[in-house]
This record gives sequence, structure tokens and C-alpha cells, in this order.
Amino acid sequence: MEPLRGGQLAKKPPEAVAKVWGSDPKKRSPVEWAFRWVWDHLEVSLLLSGMSAMEQVVENVAIAERAGNSRLGKSGLALLDRVRQAYQGVCPVPCTGCRYCMPCPNGVEIPSVFRVYNEAFMYNDLRMGRMRYKGPFGLKDEQDASNCVECGKCAEACPQNIEVPDWLKKAHAELTS
Repeated sequence: MEPLRGGQLAKKPPEAVAKVWGSDPKKRSPVEWAFRWVWDHLEVSLLLSGMSAMEQVVENVAIAERAGNSRLGKSGLALLDRVRQAYQGVCPVPCTGCRYCMPCPNGVEIPSVFRVYNEAFMYNDLRMGRMRYKGPFGLKDEQDASNCVECGKCAEACPQNIEVPDWLKKAHAELTS
């Protein structure tokens, strides 16, 4: 379910990521790579992808037909690892989502704030980031970064050594301006 991360992987990738995709000798699209990555897991028997246009249905069926029962292999997995690294390289906050910072004593949903912030910058789409942060399906008021009192417990627990309160303040400012 959601192999394209809500459509994010179907968008034009950041330049650093596009450069890695460009090294693929078969010139597969990011959509095809995402599907193939899911299908490469033997425990997966069904892939659900939300589609909003007939063109997407046709494309997805064509990808499935091309893929057949083929595996990604070492070179395919290596390419995907380089893509993952490239995506991580364009994220401002190196949060892995480990949740060691949780629970926040003030209710801030720290990993979610950082995920929304990172994706907004990764895809150069602050408008969407603002909607995901404070929109109807975003964080509740009591979960957003404005509730941070800079107690520092999160930073002490962070294995990535992220200055969590500083980044929360920055993320909140960017996502609410």
C-alpha cells in the first residue's frame, strides 16, 4: 500500500536524486523502481497504488507486465541504495524517525514535524508542507512545534545528535509563514 508515498515518488525528484536515477542503464522511471522494490519482497503478494487517471492505470499495468517475475538483483538494489542516500542528502534535518525523542513531555510530535519539514524541502513544495503541517489532515495544534519549551530532553535522547529544539523552531517558522 502506498508504494509511491502518496504520489511523492512520482513527482519530479530533486536534482541530486535525478542524477542518480539518470545512471540507470535501463532508464526506468522512479514509479517503476518503486513498484519493483515492493515486488522484490517475496512476502508481498499484492501492491495497491492509488491512481487518479486512466493514464496512470495504463502505465502501472505496463510496468507490471515488464516486471514479470524478475528480481532487482545486486545492481538494482545498489542503485536504490544510492537513491536513498541522495534523498537523505537533501533533507535538512537528519532525523531517522527512530522516536527516541518521544514522548515529548509537551506533546510535540517531533518525528512528524521533521518528516513534513524534510519532505517540503526535499520536493521544494512548502505549500504542500504547510498543508500537511497545519491543514485539515495535518498535526493537531497540541502536536505542533509551537508547544516546544526547549527542555532539551529530546536532544539528549537523539542518537543523531540533532539540535531538536532549534530545528523544531525553524520548522515551525517555515511551515506556518
